[in-house]
Amino acid sequence: MVRTTVVGTYPRIGETSEEQALRRGIARLDRGEIVEAELQAIERDTVRQVLREQNEIGIDLVTDGQISWYDSQSHFAGKLTSVETNGLVRYFDTNTYYRQPVVHGAVAWKAPVLADDWKFAQANSKVPVKAVLTGPVTLASLALDKHYRSKKALALDLATAVGEEVGSLVQAGASNVQIDEPILTRYPGDLTLVSEALERIRSHKARSTLTLFTFFGDVAAIYKDLGDAPADILGLDLVQGSATWPVLAKHGSTKPLVLGLIDARNTREEDPAAIAKKALELKGAVDLKASYLSPSNGLEFLPRDRARRKLQILRTAAQKAGVGA
Repeated sequence: MVRTTVVGTYPRIGETSEEQALRRGIARLDRGEIVEAELQAIERDTVRQVLREQNEIGIDLVTDGQISWYDSQSHFAGKLTSVETNGLVRYFDTNTYYRQPVVHGAVAWKAPVLADDWKFAQANSKVPVKAVLTGPVTLASLALDKHYRSKKALALDLATAVGEEVGSLVQAGASNVQIDEPILTRYPGDLTLVSEALERIRSHKARSTLTLFTFFGDVAAIYKDLGDAPADILGLDLVQGSATWPVLAKHGSTKPLVLGLIDARNTREEDPAAIAKKALELKGAVDLKASYLSPSNGLEFLPRDRARRKLQILRTAAQKAGVGA
């Protein structure tokens, strides 16, 4: 059977009273009724819920939903030397925003950011938990650089910091690490820089599996070269990035893939049989048994009940694909 995974984020808030706990906690913190440690306890309860949902549906490789992240940029970058966070900026073409990292000096890693959260998540999951980090080139592209005045120089120092963070995750026990570089769907010419940055990160991964994921668009123009990037698995958004499909179908892949065939930004339900058929079109061109089916990107853009439904569809599609494998 083709395996299943998720990309990273998951809806923090749902429809039931239990699923509203985090919203209530944030409001209480804003009113000064609780302290930060109490909100963190509520966040961890939400992480348990998210992991339980993924485990019960049968997802093979899960994440903690990035529940404690305010956004994809500031959560890690804001904890590096010489970086502070500023006002809100729109995140790609989504209706979400990120606190923009502002770089005032040489960037450096100070201490583990994600390791404790990963260990908590793994202790509460029946299957492996994937650690997810925003890639250094995307971080550099979306930051306000007041020091380097060079995207490459900033990206490579960020790569060194991300590599240190990956090392701390591997030391904590993480066997799967994903690096997100959605910037490649906007600036495919950054592939050379992404590959150079990944070389710095790869030196810290030891025996863990390193995935490079791109989303919010296609990578058709660079697909053949993307396979040479220093990662063990490549993740592709094949919904917004549907233009990648003809190139993928023609050339296949020598590496396992994460096939993002479930639309993570639309509540419309897919036909699991159609998704399975699509995946099986790659039989012989891609090692499907070593690959995964997944949503096209993080599920945070959907209501909680719709996100669950998308994962159920994903699991059913994978089972149907397995029958035909």
